[in-house]
Amino acid sequence: MRPDRPSLTASLVAGVRALYASFPPESDLVVAPDRDVLDLVPAWLRLPARAMSSAGWAAPAVHQVLGLATLGLSWHVALRTLAIDDAARDALSAGATQVVLLGAGLDNRARRLAEAASARVFEIDHPDMQRYKRERLARAGGEGERVLVPVNFEIDSLGEALERAGLSAERPSFWIWEGVTPYLTRAAVESTLRTIAERSAPGSRLAVTYMRPAEDMGEGIARFAAALGAMVGEPVHATYRKPELAALLADHGFEVLTDETDTDFEARYWRASDTTRPRGLRALPEWERLAVAERVAR
Repeated sequence: MRPDRPSLTASLVAGVRALYASFPPESDLVVAPDRDVLDLVPAWLRLPARAMSSAGWAAPAVHQVLGLATLGLSWHVALRTLAIDDAARDALSAGATQVVLLGAGLDNRARRLAEAASARVFEIDHPDMQRYKRERLARAGGEGERVLVPVNFEIDSLGEALERAGLSAERPSFWIWEGVTPYLTRAAVESTLRTIAERSAPGSRLAVTYMRPAEDMGEGIARFAAALGAMVGEPVHATYRKPELAALLADHGFEVLTDETDTDFEARYWRASDTTRPRGLRALPEWERLAVAERVAR
Protein backbone atom coordinates (compact mmCIF):
# COMPACT_ATOMS: atom_id res chain seq x y z
CA MET A 1 0.00 0.00 0.00
CA ARG A 2 1.01 3.65 -0.39
CA PRO A 3 1.52 5.88 2.67
CA ASP A 4 -1.25 8.24 1.55
CA ARG A 5 -3.97 5.66 0.97
CA PRO A 6 -5.20 2.28 2.26
CA SER A 7 -4.81 -0.94 0.32
CA LEU A 8 -7.35 -1.61 -2.40
CA THR A 9 -8.58 -4.71 -0.57
CA ALA A 10 -9.18 -2.80 2.68
CA SER A 11 -10.94 -0.03 0.75
CA LEU A 12 -13.26 -2.38 -1.12
CA VAL A 13 -14.22 -4.31 2.01
CA ALA A 14 -14.97 -1.04 3.82
CA GLY A 15 -16.92 0.17 0.78
CA VAL A 16 -19.18 -2.88 0.88
CA ARG A 17 -19.71 -2.41 4.61
CA ALA A 18 -20.50 1.27 4.04
CA LEU A 19 -23.07 0.35 1.44
CA TYR A 20 -24.81 -2.22 3.63
CA ALA A 21 -24.70 0.09 6.65
CA SER A 22 -26.55 2.69 4.54
CA PHE A 23 -29.44 0.40 3.56
CA PRO A 24 -32.74 1.22 5.27
CA PRO A 25 -33.45 -1.02 8.31
CA GLU A 26 -36.65 -2.34 6.74
CA SER A 27 -34.59 -3.94 3.96
CA ASP A 28 -33.34 -6.64 6.40
CA LEU A 29 -29.88 -6.15 4.90
CA VAL A 30 -28.23 -3.59 7.13
CA VAL A 31 -25.15 -4.35 9.21
CA ALA A 32 -24.70 -2.39 12.45
CA PRO A 33 -25.01 1.35 11.68
CA ASP A 34 -21.64 3.03 11.26
CA ARG A 35 -21.45 6.76 11.95
CA ASP A 36 -17.81 7.05 10.82
CA VAL A 37 -17.69 4.90 7.72
CA LEU A 38 -17.96 7.73 5.19
CA ASP A 39 -14.99 9.42 6.84
CA LEU A 40 -12.94 6.24 6.57
CA VAL A 41 -13.50 5.10 2.99
CA PRO A 42 -11.95 6.81 -0.05
CA ALA A 43 -14.14 9.37 -1.80
CA TRP A 44 -15.04 7.15 -4.77
CA LEU A 45 -16.49 4.51 -2.44
CA ARG A 46 -18.70 7.00 -0.59
CA LEU A 47 -20.92 7.60 -3.60
CA PRO A 48 -22.95 4.34 -3.53
CA ALA A 49 -23.58 4.67 0.22
CA ARG A 50 -24.66 8.28 -0.13
CA ALA A 51 -26.97 7.39 -3.02
CA MET A 52 -28.78 4.94 -0.75
CA SER A 53 -29.70 7.76 1.64
CA SER A 54 -32.01 9.20 -1.01
CA ALA A 55 -32.93 6.00 -2.83
CA GLY A 56 -33.37 3.40 -0.10
CA TRP A 57 -36.11 1.76 -2.14
CA ALA A 58 -33.38 0.47 -4.49
CA ALA A 59 -31.48 -1.40 -1.77
CA PRO A 60 -32.79 -4.92 -2.64
CA ALA A 61 -31.96 -4.45 -6.33
CA VAL A 62 -28.49 -3.07 -5.57
CA HIS A 63 -27.88 -5.98 -3.20
CA GLN A 64 -28.83 -8.54 -5.86
CA VAL A 65 -27.04 -6.94 -8.82
CA LEU A 66 -23.79 -6.29 -6.94
CA GLY A 67 -23.75 -9.84 -5.61
CA LEU A 68 -24.19 -11.34 -9.06
CA ALA A 69 -21.59 -9.01 -10.59
CA THR A 70 -18.99 -10.05 -8.00
CA LEU A 71 -19.84 -13.78 -8.02
CA GLY A 72 -21.17 -13.47 -4.49
CA LEU A 73 -18.13 -11.66 -3.07
CA SER A 74 -20.12 -8.64 -1.87
CA TRP A 75 -22.62 -11.00 -0.23
CA HIS A 76 -19.71 -12.76 1.43
CA VAL A 77 -18.32 -9.53 2.91
CA ALA A 78 -21.73 -8.54 4.29
CA LEU A 79 -22.48 -12.00 5.71
CA ARG A 80 -18.99 -12.37 7.17
CA THR A 81 -19.43 -9.00 8.87
CA LEU A 82 -22.74 -10.04 10.42
CA ALA A 83 -21.31 -13.36 11.64
CA ILE A 84 -18.16 -11.85 13.19
CA ASP A 85 -20.23 -9.10 14.81
CA ASP A 86 -22.36 -11.75 16.50
CA ALA A 87 -19.26 -13.75 17.52
CA ALA A 88 -17.86 -10.57 19.08
CA ARG A 89 -21.09 -9.96 21.00
CA ASP A 90 -21.04 -13.56 22.26
CA ALA A 91 -17.42 -13.31 23.38
CA LEU A 92 -17.97 -9.99 25.14
CA SER A 93 -21.06 -11.39 26.84
CA ALA A 94 -19.00 -14.41 27.95
CA GLY A 95 -16.47 -12.16 29.68
CA ALA A 96 -13.96 -10.87 27.13
CA THR A 97 -12.71 -7.42 28.11
CA GLN A 98 -10.29 -6.89 25.21
CA VAL A 99 -10.81 -7.03 21.45
CA VAL A 100 -7.83 -7.41 19.11
CA LEU A 101 -8.14 -6.89 15.36
CA LEU A 102 -5.27 -8.38 13.37
CA GLY A 103 -4.91 -6.61 10.04
CA ALA A 104 -7.63 -4.16 11.06
CA GLY A 105 -7.73 -2.22 7.81
CA LEU A 106 -10.64 0.23 7.89
CA ASP A 107 -12.64 -1.84 10.38
CA ASN A 108 -14.72 0.30 12.74
CA ARG A 109 -16.11 -2.21 15.23
CA ALA A 110 -14.66 -0.14 18.07
CA ARG A 111 -17.42 2.41 17.45
CA ARG A 112 -19.89 0.43 15.36
CA LEU A 113 -20.66 -2.23 17.97
CA ALA A 114 -22.33 -0.88 21.09
CA GLU A 115 -21.16 -3.95 23.04
CA ALA A 116 -17.51 -3.02 22.38
CA ALA A 117 -17.89 0.19 24.40
CA SER A 118 -17.06 -1.69 27.60
CA ALA A 119 -13.94 -3.34 26.12
CA ARG A 120 -10.50 -2.08 25.19
CA VAL A 121 -10.02 -2.44 21.42
CA PHE A 122 -6.55 -2.94 19.92
CA GLU A 123 -6.14 -2.54 16.15
CA ILE A 124 -3.02 -4.06 14.58
CA ASP A 125 -1.90 -3.02 11.11
CA HIS A 126 0.91 -1.66 8.97
CA PRO A 127 2.18 1.79 10.08
CA ASP A 128 1.17 3.38 6.75
CA MET A 129 -2.39 2.08 7.06
CA GLN A 130 -2.59 3.33 10.61
CA ARG A 131 -1.35 6.80 9.70
CA TYR A 132 -4.10 7.04 7.11
CA LYS A 133 -6.70 5.72 9.54
CA ARG A 134 -5.59 8.00 12.36
CA GLU A 135 -6.04 11.04 10.11
CA ARG A 136 -9.50 9.88 9.04
CA LEU A 137 -10.60 9.07 12.59
CA ALA A 138 -9.46 12.48 13.78
CA ARG A 139 -11.95 14.03 11.35
CA ALA A 140 -14.71 11.77 12.67
CA GLY A 141 -13.74 12.23 16.33
CA GLY A 142 -13.67 8.46 16.81
CA GLU A 143 -10.11 7.48 17.74
CA GLY A 144 -10.59 7.53 21.50
CA GLU A 145 -12.34 4.15 21.64
CA ARG A 146 -9.37 2.17 20.30
CA VAL A 147 -5.63 1.64 20.62
CA LEU A 148 -3.87 1.74 17.25
CA VAL A 149 -0.84 -0.58 17.26
CA PRO A 150 1.42 -0.13 14.21
CA VAL A 151 3.22 -3.34 13.26
CA ASN A 152 5.33 -4.07 10.21
CA PHE A 153 5.16 -7.86 10.27
CA GLU A 154 8.39 -8.13 8.26
CA ILE A 155 10.52 -6.47 10.95
CA ASP A 156 8.43 -6.03 14.12
CA SER A 157 7.46 -8.50 16.85
CA LEU A 158 3.69 -8.73 17.24
CA GLY A 159 3.98 -9.97 20.81
CA GLU A 160 6.26 -7.12 21.85
CA ALA A 161 4.01 -4.57 20.14
CA LEU A 162 0.96 -5.90 21.98
CA GLU A 163 2.78 -5.88 25.30
CA ARG A 164 3.87 -2.25 24.79
CA ALA A 165 0.30 -1.32 23.85
CA GLY A 166 -0.98 -2.70 27.15
CA LEU A 167 -2.79 -5.90 26.11
CA SER A 168 -3.14 -8.08 29.21
CA ALA A 169 -2.43 -11.78 28.83
CA GLU A 170 -4.32 -12.39 32.07
CA ARG A 171 -7.70 -11.09 30.85
CA PRO A 172 -9.90 -12.83 28.25
CA SER A 173 -9.68 -11.37 24.77
CA PHE A 174 -11.60 -11.71 21.52
CA TRP A 175 -9.30 -11.86 18.50
CA ILE A 176 -10.56 -11.04 14.99
CA TRP A 177 -8.39 -12.33 12.14
CA GLU A 178 -10.58 -11.49 9.17
CA GLY A 179 -9.68 -11.84 5.50
CA VAL A 180 -5.94 -12.23 6.16
CA THR A 181 -4.75 -15.84 6.44
CA PRO A 182 -5.02 -16.74 2.72
CA TYR A 183 -2.45 -14.07 1.91
CA LEU A 184 0.11 -15.23 4.49
CA THR A 185 2.50 -18.15 4.29
CA ARG A 186 1.79 -21.10 6.54
CA ALA A 187 4.86 -20.18 8.58
CA ALA A 188 3.49 -16.66 9.13
CA VAL A 189 0.09 -18.05 10.14
CA GLU A 190 1.66 -20.42 12.67
CA SER A 191 3.92 -17.69 14.06
CA THR A 192 0.93 -15.40 14.57
CA LEU A 193 -1.06 -18.20 16.22
CA ARG A 194 1.80 -18.76 18.67
CA THR A 195 1.67 -15.10 19.65
CA ILE A 196 -2.12 -15.19 19.99
CA ALA A 197 -1.86 -18.26 22.24
CA GLU A 198 0.84 -16.67 24.38
CA ARG A 199 -1.27 -13.54 24.88
CA SER A 200 -4.62 -15.30 25.46
CA ALA A 201 -6.04 -16.11 28.88
CA PRO A 202 -8.26 -19.21 29.10
CA GLY A 203 -11.72 -18.35 27.78
CA SER A 204 -10.34 -16.05 25.11
CA ARG A 205 -11.84 -16.56 21.67
CA LEU A 206 -10.52 -16.27 18.13
CA ALA A 207 -12.57 -15.63 14.98
CA VAL A 208 -10.44 -16.52 11.97
CA THR A 209 -11.38 -16.71 8.30
CA TYR A 210 -9.59 -19.06 5.93
CA MET A 211 -9.82 -20.47 2.42
CA ARG A 212 -10.01 -24.16 1.59
CA PRO A 213 -8.13 -25.83 -1.28
CA ALA A 214 -9.58 -25.43 -4.77
CA GLU A 215 -11.00 -28.96 -4.84
CA ASP A 216 -13.00 -28.19 -1.69
CA MET A 217 -14.14 -24.60 -2.33
CA GLY A 218 -14.64 -25.04 -6.09
CA GLU A 219 -12.17 -24.73 -8.94
CA GLY A 220 -13.92 -21.73 -10.54
CA ILE A 221 -14.03 -19.59 -7.41
CA ALA A 222 -10.48 -20.62 -6.47
CA ARG A 223 -9.18 -19.43 -9.86
CA PHE A 224 -11.16 -16.20 -9.59
CA ALA A 225 -9.89 -15.59 -6.04
CA ALA A 226 -6.30 -16.24 -7.12
CA ALA A 227 -6.62 -13.86 -10.08
CA LEU A 228 -8.25 -11.19 -7.91
CA GLY A 229 -5.53 -11.52 -5.26
CA ALA A 230 -2.76 -11.25 -7.85
CA MET A 231 -4.43 -8.20 -9.41
CA VAL A 232 -4.42 -6.27 -6.11
CA GLY A 233 -0.96 -7.48 -5.13
CA GLU A 234 -2.11 -10.00 -2.51
CA PRO A 235 -1.63 -13.51 -3.96
CA VAL A 236 -3.12 -16.50 -2.16
CA HIS A 237 -0.42 -18.40 -0.25
CA ALA A 238 -2.16 -20.72 2.22
CA THR A 239 -5.33 -22.82 2.20
CA TYR A 240 -6.57 -25.31 4.81
CA ARG A 241 -9.07 -28.12 5.02
CA LYS A 242 -11.47 -28.03 7.99
CA PRO A 243 -9.81 -30.86 9.97
CA GLU A 244 -6.39 -29.36 9.23
CA LEU A 245 -7.35 -25.94 10.57
CA ALA A 246 -8.98 -27.49 13.65
CA ALA A 247 -5.79 -29.46 14.35
CA LEU A 248 -3.66 -26.33 13.90
CA LEU A 249 -5.80 -24.39 16.35
CA ALA A 250 -5.75 -27.31 18.81
CA ASP A 251 -1.94 -27.34 18.65
CA HIS A 252 -2.09 -23.80 20.03
CA GLY A 253 -4.65 -24.52 22.75
CA PHE A 254 -7.84 -23.50 20.92
CA GLU A 255 -10.95 -25.65 20.56
CA VAL A 256 -13.21 -24.93 17.56
CA LEU A 257 -16.72 -23.92 18.59
CA THR A 258 -18.12 -23.31 15.10
CA ASP A 259 -16.82 -23.52 11.53
CA GLU A 260 -19.24 -22.09 8.97
CA THR A 261 -19.49 -20.47 5.57
CA ASP A 262 -21.85 -18.22 3.64
CA THR A 263 -24.58 -20.80 3.11
CA ASP A 264 -24.87 -21.10 6.90
CA PHE A 265 -24.85 -17.33 7.38
CA GLU A 266 -27.36 -16.72 4.59
CA ALA A 267 -29.79 -19.16 6.17
CA ARG A 268 -29.36 -17.36 9.49
CA TYR A 269 -29.53 -13.74 8.37
CA TRP A 270 -31.26 -13.53 4.98
CA ARG A 271 -33.30 -16.67 4.31
CA ALA A 272 -36.47 -15.25 5.87
CA SER A 273 -36.78 -12.48 3.28
CA ASP A 274 -37.48 -12.89 -0.44
CA THR A 275 -35.79 -9.55 -1.14
CA THR A 276 -32.55 -10.45 0.61
CA ARG A 277 -32.10 -14.10 -0.39
CA PRO A 278 -29.40 -14.23 -3.10
CA ARG A 279 -30.72 -15.03 -6.54
CA GLY A 280 -29.27 -15.89 -9.91
CA LEU A 281 -26.60 -18.35 -8.72
CA ARG A 282 -27.30 -22.04 -8.24
CA ALA A 283 -25.61 -21.87 -4.84
CA LEU A 284 -23.68 -19.33 -2.84
CA PRO A 285 -19.99 -19.67 -3.74
CA GLU A 286 -17.64 -20.43 -0.89
CA TRP A 287 -15.08 -17.63 -0.68
CA GLU A 288 -13.96 -18.26 2.89
CA ARG A 289 -14.96 -20.10 6.01
CA LEU A 290 -15.15 -18.60 9.49
CA ALA A 291 -13.93 -20.62 12.46
CA VAL A 292 -14.58 -19.43 16.01
CA ALA A 293 -12.42 -21.12 18.64
CA GLU A 294 -11.92 -20.83 22.40
CA ARG A 295 -8.67 -20.96 24.36
CA VAL A 296 -8.88 -23.98 26.65
CA ALA A 297 -5.26 -24.42 27.69
CA ARG A 298 -2.08 -22.41 28.16
